[in-house]
Amino acid sequence: MSLNYDVIIIGSGPTGVAAAQALRRRGVQNIAIIEREAQAGGVPRHCQHPTFGILAFKRPMKGNQFAEKIVNQLGNTPIFTRSTVTALQPNGKLTVSTPEGLVEMQAKRVLIATGVRETPRHPRLVSGLRPQGVLTAGALQQFVYLNGKKPCRNPVIVGSELVSFSALWTLKNAGVKAQAMIESGERILAFKPATLFAKAMGTPVYLNSKITEIGGLDRVEYVVVETNGKSHKIMCDSVIFTGQFVGENTLIRKSHLEFDAATGKPVTDQYGRCSDASYYAAGNMLHPADMGDQCYQEGLVTGERIADDLLANHHQQQLKVAQCIPVQYDPKICFTVPACIDIDDLSVRQIDFNIKVTQPVSGTIRVMAGNTLLYEKRHRCLPTRRILLKNIDLTKIQRGATEISITVV
Repeated sequence: MSLNYDVIIIGSGPTGVAAAQALRRRGVQNIAIIEREAQAGGVPRHCQHPTFGILAFKRPMKGNQFAEKIVNQLGNTPIFTRSTVTALQPNGKLTVSTPEGLVEMQAKRVLIATGVRETPRHPRLVSGLRPQGVLTAGALQQFVYLNGKKPCRNPVIVGSELVSFSALWTLKNAGVKAQAMIESGERILAFKPATLFAKAMGTPVYLNSKITEIGGLDRVEYVVVETNGKSHKIMCDSVIFTGQFVGENTLIRKSHLEFDAATGKPVTDQYGRCSDASYYAAGNMLHPADMGDQCYQEGLVTGERIADDLLANHHQQQLKVAQCIPVQYDPKICFTVPACIDIDDLSVRQIDFNIKVTQPVSGTIRVMAGNTLLYEKRHRCLPTRRILLKNIDLTKIQRGATEISITVV
């Protein structure tokens, strides 16, 4: 069985849904969305903190309301739920596992918008046995908001990103008080006023701290926390690991697409095109973890670019082979989007670079193409924060340039 579409979108979170909306507005109707969960909407579907919708709809709303609103705008676009893409093949051919079995799908263009996942316990190298009660923030939200369950009574939260405080909010809504928040850095990774919320909830925040042991046989009973070299025990029944988001790039690593070895994200140009021009990628799978509204806006732009691409290639038999130059970056930077620039297609003259840093950075960020300065501005950067290098003029790139470099000086 083979199904043919103009565009297939993998993932029904804010990026994928927005791209579908933009394509429909441009007259591209032969679209399919593939979603591995039972319902469309992505991560916002099980978030009930009112931080969604401000950019997209000019008013705050809970995540589940935001997800419902954007999905309802899809009209009759088919969404294959409980379906998982198992292989990406050249020229837009997909193998998809559905409730009815394996099917082949073919599209002129494929948008990969698979989002992010949190880093669980084991990659963080936290020792101990494997008792019940070790969760991620995403699992906690699904327990509480989707299933109406209270998975713990006195948990400890690991991390201090925005999602860590959303976990604190989720616990509050479930009538649960967190015993502590554990952060390895010298300051919280969310905005500093968030500590006031933790204080109001009666939850102490331990900085310069890490969990060295999780104790308990059948159920978590305690954690050992090391703070500034000194260890102490906190009694608890659950450990909630939050943040340290990574792109959901499992498909990419085993595909034919070029990808970054460190992050697994596909190499994309300024339009979101991958090394196989049948494929695009966008959203948090490229730059974890931006806000849902930001991904929604990016999805709208990417949908427009795919529509332009389909129109431009309507009478062509083959996709053009892009002439891209790579983007190299400072060791203090963990990624940049885009990762390369197609110098043969500068129909979009100015773009923004989306970067994140591996450590706190305060200094001037400079973007060079060979000896040509494209951007120079002072930034104060913190890990997990979105950093945009705005309005970089690509037309200044000289034809002899072999790379673009981003440095911190």
